Amino acid sequence: MAAVGLFFGSDTGNTETVAGKIRDTLGADLVDIYDIAKATRADIEKYDFLIFGTPTWYTGELQSDWDAFMPEFSKIDLTDKVVALFGLGDQEDYSDYFLDAMGILKEKVLAQGGVLVGSWPTEGYTFGSQKALIDADHFAGLAIDEDRQFEQTDDRIARWCSQLNEEMSLDLLRGQ
Repeated sequence: MAAVGLFFGSDTGNTETVAGKIRDTLGADLVDIYDIAKATRADIEKYDFLIFGTPTWYTGELQSDWDAFMPEFSKIDLTDKVVALFGLGDQEDYSDYFLDAMGILKEKVLAQGGVLVGSWPTEGYTFGSQKALIDADHFAGLAIDEDRQFEQTDDRIARWCSQLNEEMSLDLLRGQ
C-alpha cells in the first residue's frame, strides 16, 4: 500500500486523466489511485494522506459517483487526516458554479475533522461562485479548467504537486 490515497469521480474522463497526472507527478510508488465509483469506505479509511478530485456538474452539483458515495463518505472519521482537493469546471459557461463540487467536498472534509492542504490561488481565473474558496484569494484546492485553460493544466499540476510534496512532507514518506 502506498502512503497517499487519491480518489476521483469522472464522467467524461477529464478528471480521471488529471488524477493520473497527479499520481504520476507525485510518484506511482507513493500514490494509490481509486475511482470513487468502485471505492469503499475502508479504502479511504486506511490512508492518513488523501487527495479527492471531482468535476462540477450541472448547476453546482457533485459528480454522480461522488454523490452516490456521500452516505458512506459521511460515516468516515477524517480527524487528523491530511486532505488535498482538486476540482474541474468551466469558468466561462458555468461561472456561477465554477468548482462548486470541490466546495461541497471541502465542507464535508472539514466537518468530518480533516486537515486541508493544497490551497490554490484564484489569480488567473474568472468566476462568480464562492463555494470552493477558503479565503478571498485561494481555492480550497487545485482548480483545473480543461474547457478554457487546458494548455495550463500540466503546469498547474506540476506546481501543485510540488506544493503538496512540501505540505504533506512526502519526501519523509519516501524515506528521503
